[in-house]
Amino acid sequence: MATTAQATLARSEDEFRLTIAEYLESLPTPFIRRVFSNPAACLAIFRLLSTVGKQLIISMLYLDSPLQLHDMHQWAKPDHQRTVKAKIHQLRKLQILVEAKGMVSLNAIFREQLRNALTGGGDFGSFGIVYRGPRDPRVTALWLTRYASERWESILHFMVGQSADVAPPSESVRGILKMSHLMDESNGEGLRISNSGFQFLLQDPVSQVWTVLLQYLRLAEMQDMDVVEVLNFLFQLVSLQPGQQYSTEALTKNQRRMLNELCDFGLLYLDGAARRFYPTHLITSLTSGSSGAAATTTTTTTGSTITSKLSDVGEMAVPSEAGYIILETNCRLYAYTSSPLQIAILNLFAHLVNRFPNFVTGALTRESIRSAISHGITADQIITFLTTNAHPQMHGHMPVLPITVTDQVRLWERERNRLHPVHAHFYKDFNHKSEFERVFRYAQDIGVILWANTDKMQLVVTRAGHAKIVEIVRNQRSNASSSSTAAAATANSPSA
Repeated sequence: MATTAQATLARSEDEFRLTIAEYLESLPTPFIRRVFSNPAACLAIFRLLSTVGKQLIISMLYLDSPLQLHDMHQWAKPDHQRTVKAKIHQLRKLQILVEAKGMVSLNAIFREQLRNALTGGGDFGSFGIVYRGPRDPRVTALWLTRYASERWESILHFMVGQSADVAPPSESVRGILKMSHLMDESNGEGLRISNSGFQFLLQDPVSQVWTVLLQYLRLAEMQDMDVVEVLNFLFQLVSLQPGQQYSTEALTKNQRRMLNELCDFGLLYLDGAARRFYPTHLITSLTSGSSGAAATTTTTTTGSTITSKLSDVGEMAVPSEAGYIILETNCRLYAYTSSPLQIAILNLFAHLVNRFPNFVTGALTRESIRSAISHGITADQIITFLTTNAHPQMHGHMPVLPITVTDQVRLWERERNRLHPVHAHFYKDFNHKSEFERVFRYAQDIGVILWANTDKMQLVVTRAGHAKIVEIVRNQRSNASSSSTAAAATANSPSA
């Protein structure tokens, strides 16, 4: 049913949320303290955590004294304690939990600012300053959704090489695409999509936006911008209300620069003349727990309430609950779409046969799947994309996609991936059999042997085991040399 597609989307989002978590884990402690001093950042991080992580934090939020780690483990049933321990470990790496002598407590700064965020205390400016002037009647929820969709789709069109009918992206956008290796410079042909870019196209919009924002953070580091300021401002934008107008008066120079650059991605609309900006659904849905799949959104404007069906605006703006792909057990594919972008994405892994005004037919073939795999696309990514965009008629089955098709796609992938290159080191020409046998037994004990021929005294070990094998060989030969020297000295000494 529909829950299968939602679960697939959730797994994809979790991967990118984990990437954000890894970026936070890499920050030094002084940086983390500055991040935690912002209530909007604390709330955004809290919303990015898993359900178990949120439950642990909420349970400790109003505890002023430390708690025994053993007692925390008892919060879960025995068969779920491993999950709780893993989440506790992750929270410690994020420095949200502090452990000392078996006692655990929330980071004091994080606890105070999360309390402020949830109760409305602290610095109100951390969630943006609402613009108090009259609202532009042209900027409605529907208009903002269309604007964000067109900006984002123009980037995807540019990546797939179909930008003739749309304006090319700005220089800053092309720079991020190049730096993230989603597109690479080819010989005299400009930017062309890379293997990573093909994978990027098959991801849901939330994961795509997180990818761009991570690259933007790395670009900020290269340009010697204040990373904490950039990160806190991104978390602030994520926490804003979509469609609301916010003032730019109190923003710093770097923050205003970020507004201009993020505007190129459709993450917000900037009205420079009136010194205000409007966040769009592309950025405000990043911590919502869904990839924007809600079919309807309601935004309150000055004196009126506008309800817009987001799934009717743009090609890839927000994944509609009503998908467009039907897949048969014989690998035949039918797509109810007239979008050039969606057709181009389908063409990455399917052999398209017929195209009608609002309908495309094709098939998943061995050649089309192998071609996609050669560009870095995996079988799981293809299956995830087809599941996410499956037609409502497909959701009457469990699983959504025919098992025969998913198994065949994975088998075609295995045909190409029969051989896996592995970095290794080859040993031969041992001095004698006993030396080889000692090295062989040691390599067996530490589990680093990839291949061995005991008759020819040849050995292949992993890269990780190479340093240990070299050390053991040197020690053996050093001991052997010391022994021979001692034996020679004994033989030349006078007898009693």
